[in-house]
Amino acid sequence: MKTSIAITMIIVGAILIFGPAAADHMARAQVVTVMTEKNTTSVKLDPPPMSDLYRFGCWIAGISMMGAAVHMSRSRVRSSKDE
Repeated sequence: MKTSIAITMIIVGAILIFGPAAADHMARAQVVTVMTEKNTTSVKLDPPPMSDLYRFGCWIAGISMMGAAVHMSRSRVRSSKDE
């Protein structure tokens, strides 16, 4: 696998892993901003936060992409040493 493709897969995998956490952080920041500006004690989130299944799917997809990039890059290095 070309180095540029492996690096891209690792970066996209990291984005998939950290994406749900970043989205949660931004959503909580917005809730806090709305609650402090309007002096409310409750907020109805529409749409609701990400489901656990979606988070798990992002995490697995990210880990898989990173693992595939590392595996394919290592196998390329081994095959070039054999030649």
